[in-house]
Amino acid sequence: MILKFKNFCSKCCLTTILVICVFQSESVFASREPIIRVLISKNNNLRIRSDRSIPLTIEGGFFSSKKIKGLTLKNQKNRKILYFDKNKQKKYDLKSNQQFQVRSSDGRGIWVGQKRFSGKLNLFVLDSEILVVNVLGIEKYLSSVVGSEMPTKWPIEALKAQAIASRTYALKQKGNSFFDIDSTQKNQVYNGLESRNYKTIRAVKSTRSLVLTYKNKLINALFHSSSGGMTENSQDVWKNKYPYLSSVKDFDKNNPKFRWQKKISSNELINLFPNIGGLKNIEILDITSTGRVKNVKITGAYGSDQMSGVVLRKRLGLNSNFVRFKFFEEESNNFPLKKGLIVFGQGSGHGVGMSQWGAKYLASRGQKAERILKYFYRGVQIKPFRKDYL
Repeated sequence: MILKFKNFCSKCCLTTILVICVFQSESVFASREPIIRVLISKNNNLRIRSDRSIPLTIEGGFFSSKKIKGLTLKNQKNRKILYFDKNKQKKYDLKSNQQFQVRSSDGRGIWVGQKRFSGKLNLFVLDSEILVVNVLGIEKYLSSVVGSEMPTKWPIEALKAQAIASRTYALKQKGNSFFDIDSTQKNQVYNGLESRNYKTIRAVKSTRSLVLTYKNKLINALFHSSSGGMTENSQDVWKNKYPYLSSVKDFDKNNPKFRWQKKISSNELINLFPNIGGLKNIEILDITSTGRVKNVKITGAYGSDQMSGVVLRKRLGLNSNFVRFKFFEEESNNFPLKKGLIVFGQGSGHGVGMSQWGAKYLASRGQKAERILKYFYRGVQIKPFRKDYL
């Protein structure tokens, strides 16, 4: 009986020690979790409010831990002003370079416009605009990014691949003095708590801290929606050549962006190219090995110019620069006849790195996230993040 009691005590002690160790290791890991500063708004008119009854706290400038329900920032007759929900008549004039911080203990987050965000907000008053920067742990940030960048109904292994790529991409960004990364397609899309659900949380938790490395440094983990059949070499889109961003066959045919057309009227072309008087002809000077437009010569009524396929894509608002062009005559009562443009294209995005539709296809065929990533990023390793990878 005494022996059984001793064994029972030993098991209890062992269990307690294990629980304490696990708890402590998780706490240490959480304390070391990288913090990310995300630019979520760049505006002069803004509304910030609590989700329900739990108040927000604002600090900085005129305020010291002031409890509020909500606040409005406005540019009014060349004055930047701030006022609170409970006293809209009391207006505070904001000066350039003022900073404020808004935080909440509510797990439902803070409303900024029509979206909710967890973590805290840093507000920066600049000469031309007011920046709102969401400051939070990178894992919580990623659980929204995955759902913002990829449909959550897609296979879990595709979502895991997106989580690892997005984590790597975010940690690679050095940012400026105000923020690390933008919340739009300029970097990667982040819609706050609205894009977070159980599948995105699972994808992030099951890949916690994992990043893509090449020679023990974080890679530039670029990704895009659809390449149109072949991903692109990095040096054929930008100046830098990365061995891990080499062209590979894509598996993205079963998507609505694989082939597309865009019709642009002659009047639109005149507005887009006013210096040369619209567009009368586009001569493709160079294409990449995958068939994307690299350089073009454009001719209008007043002259001609040369530009890269990347710049032309942005100017015309095209899905990609995997395109060909055809001019057509528009019906007109005027003489001479006006010429419009039809663009025939494939894919969506710059075409470099991981194709999201390709990842979906491979995941649906049973491929795991690690194999998907190592297919699109050549020669990489997947490891837990360390600061010396930066």
